Amino acid sequence: MNEPSVLLERAGRLARITLNRPHRRNSFDLAMLARFEDVLHEVGRDSEVEVLVLTGAGSAFCAGTDLDELATLDATTTMHVQRRTAEVVERWYRMEQTTVTAFNGPAIGSGAVLGLAADLRVAADSCFFTFPEVTFGIPLTWSGMAILADLVGADRAKRWLLLGDRITPAEMLRHDLVTAAVPADELGAACDAVIERLLAVSPVGRSMTKRAARLAGPRFEAAANDSYLGALSVALRPAGAYPKGGKS
Repeated sequence: MNEPSVLLERAGRLARITLNRPHRRNSFDLAMLARFEDVLHEVGRDSEVEVLVLTGAGSAFCAGTDLDELATLDATTTMHVQRRTAEVVERWYRMEQTTVTAFNGPAIGSGAVLGLAADLRVAADSCFFTFPEVTFGIPLTWSGMAILADLVGADRAKRWLLLGDRITPAEMLRHDLVTAAVPADELGAACDAVIERLLAVSPVGRSMTKRAARLAGPRFEAAANDSYLGALSVALRPAGAYPKGGKS
């Protein structure tokens, strides 16, 4: 419990970021959000690091926003947090380094969005994605629609959000959301294989490819109203706790 909620380990050209609130399925509270922002800022200034890997501690990757805390926030704070979460996903997407997500377990709502904003993604077969926000009376924020629409199209993304579908590893592969879905004990090796291939090629080539892709990538301006939509929905939903155990 004394460890930081987000861990950063550097080894030469590689850095690993680990979401580290396993007792809350790595859901983001305000302290963890601030820590993640700091980590991205720190590693973003490190010219030696070329590849960043994001994963989660424990059996889950990330359960999104800690809804127990969200239910206690006033409207002004909620608006501020919604803006920051949208910005942190865009920041992660735009990192100069090549980014890789290792989905070690379930990724829920905005947790899935954060992981999907990486350049490359691999998953354990214990992983699934689901987007339960609508069942909580709120929309998906965290620039989620921009990321999902870029990956699978706006119509499919809307369907997933409205119906709260569970996306299985087989579906992740079918829709190219991940490059591999492997047994949990093989995830590290699968991730290492991707890292090895990345570090074997020119960092300039990788960086310029990312820059080119940004021109055709997610329309983040379409998510500019995320903070307003999220805060308004939180304000309009019935007072009290979110569904038992719910973390979007």
